[in-house]
Amino acid sequence: MRRLPFMVFTILVSLATLPVVAGSTDVFTGILTVTWGDPMRGEEGTPPTVFHLTEDNGASHRLAVDPALLHMVGGLQHLLGQRVRVTTTTDETTRTVLLLEKLGGAKSVTVVTGSQPWVSVMCKFPDVADEPQDLAFFQNMFDNSPGRLDHYWRELSYGTIDVVGSTAAGWVILPENQDHYIPVPGEGCLDGDPDNDADLGALFADCTAAADHLIDFSNGGNPYVGINLMFNSDLDGCAWGGGWSATLDGVSKVWRTTWEPPWGYENVSVMAHEMGHGFGLPHSNNWDGDNSPYDNSWDVMSDAWYWAGWDATYGTIGKHTIAYHKADILGWISAAKIFEPSPDSATSIVIDDLALVTTPNYRMARIEIPGSSRYYTVEVRGWTGMYDANLPGEAVIIHEIDPGRSEPAWAYDAGTPPGNDSSGEGTMWRVGETFTDPAAEISLSIDSQTPDGFEITIAVGDSGLVFSDGFEDGDTGAWSVAVGG
Repeated sequence: MRRLPFMVFTILVSLATLPVVAGSTDVFTGILTVTWGDPMRGEEGTPPTVFHLTEDNGASHRLAVDPALLHMVGGLQHLLGQRVRVTTTTDETTRTVLLLEKLGGAKSVTVVTGSQPWVSVMCKFPDVADEPQDLAFFQNMFDNSPGRLDHYWRELSYGTIDVVGSTAAGWVILPENQDHYIPVPGEGCLDGDPDNDADLGALFADCTAAADHLIDFSNGGNPYVGINLMFNSDLDGCAWGGGWSATLDGVSKVWRTTWEPPWGYENVSVMAHEMGHGFGLPHSNNWDGDNSPYDNSWDVMSDAWYWAGWDATYGTIGKHTIAYHKADILGWISAAKIFEPSPDSATSIVIDDLALVTTPNYRMARIEIPGSSRYYTVEVRGWTGMYDANLPGEAVIIHEIDPGRSEPAWAYDAGTPPGNDSSGEGTMWRVGETFTDPAAEISLSIDSQTPDGFEITIAVGDSGLVFSDGFEDGDTGAWSVAVGG
């Protein structure tokens, strides 16, 4: 029997409990964008998540948003790229958000579909002569060959998207030296001081302006969806991905954007990770409760470096992303392929490997946690296809989803304590094991392995199958699990 550790989750708070910073108070209305910073392999530190609000006049404001406030408004996903009103208080250069209001109706899941052309812009700092790769390297990165980006996104999306029409241009020379944009080259993004982060807005504006004579960003009436800004030297220790609101060649919108140092574009897994941020995907996490969002071995949006393949030209290759991202953010898994149990039921189903291009069975299960906005996702992962060929094993993987968290998906780990990453047996659910959440009256037993997945029995509510051993406490939310039950 494996005893699951008690976990403390974020508690909703009122605005009155949020920290108040002395200074003037201002109200701004505009488009909210988010960029995620990601360090290179082996670097330690808390990666930054940066919020910007861009007003209609083009003025951009970097915002500090308390995680408790984000949790109160239901998390990031329905705010990305949306029009909002913020009340801020300013202390020196930081605008701390006291009130965040989304303008307009609720944002529904919109399927990302069809061709998604990107343009890579190669930009040089005038005081750095190096050109790490040539134009052909950046153009060929978009090929529909195994390990390249068109092939990768087609496979991840089950053919729902491609990046046909993507291209590259450069090298063009920026108007300012490296230290104009980057106060602490190579390390600033991890030191906890936002003043040492790269000036992403200036890099975006100057890089796209320098390349404007080479690139029509409106793409003849079919605007590029995203822009990869490729730099010839290090930034602040991070590669960055997310969105940026701007008007380019007459097109005003949120551009999916990445900011890439050489170690970023020389590893296509980093490109996949940052482009994933451009598509609106957050990090996922494991169950150890530390400050690192890079411990989920099953997700390119967490661990882009390990348990991955290798290409002689384009370095580390990306793995698949998780079912929550594919279904609930990008809309790539249809409702017919998602099992959702009926109340007070016990149902046996087959879930096939998430990486299969086609399947007659379910791709995932979604199990609501009563009385909350949280839910579980259940997926099967294994050595399917080239992108998942180096995963830790073949198993059922369970994520707890809390949309209000900065990393909504946590890979559940039954280990005591949970592993430092999710590559251990505590995260891999195999035949004969049973996961239970007694307080939520949820039970999930792994019955058998099939050629392409697992047969699983999911019981919820008054089904008669929920495990109980007398150790659970519905008031505290302590959890347990039975093995072979």
